Amino acid sequence: MPNHITNRVQAPTEVLRSMINDDGVVDFNRLLPFKGAFPWDFISGAAETAAEAISGESLNEHPLISSLQASNRQRANVMDLNDEEFEQFVQMLRNKRSCGHMHNMNWGRATWGTKWNAYSQVIELDEGRLSFETAWSCPTPVFKELSRLHPDAVIQVQFADEDIGSNCGTITFIGGEIADKDCAGRWDSMSTEEQAKWTAFAYGVKGRTPEED
Repeated sequence: MPNHITNRVQAPTEVLRSMINDDGVVDFNRLLPFKGAFPWDFISGAAETAAEAISGESLNEHPLISSLQASNRQRANVMDLNDEEFEQFVQMLRNKRSCGHMHNMNWGRATWGTKWNAYSQVIELDEGRLSFETAWSCPTPVFKELSRLHPDAVIQVQFADEDIGSNCGTITFIGGEIADKDCAGRWDSMSTEEQAKWTAFAYGVKGRTPEED
């Protein structure tokens, strides 16, 4: 399971509304839509490995991971896939050819900066704010695109990792760019005072206290 990042967004109501789909939920596809198709709610590892092998997907830069990937791809056999896995395999190749990404999770990592869409949402449009969680990281590319579409608006994002005090901060977007950024550094590189500051900040964004952990 990933670390869940809480993202709290403040912006004019009409700006926030442009993130919300017809079902009334925050949807990154409103801003940066996945141009392929992947109607499954899971990804077959066997299908993905076979698709990577046949399409010549680049190996990971890390030597150990690269070695494992190469070994798995050498053993991949499309004929060993069950019917559903085979359909995923075919669709992954279609997606790779049409939009450069095999499935929506692969697209999300590359385009949104996080592998899943927004979840655990609280939408308060009348107050000019909303919050949601993402996997592993703040979806900075999504906010840049939102800001590009509303160049005169000030969009402020506070985010915090469940690893309290690390991977947290405040980013302000104007005109499609980061106008201001105040974020925690690496935990082991921060002073005791900085660690205390960002710990308190993260608890505030998460909406809980140390006693509740």
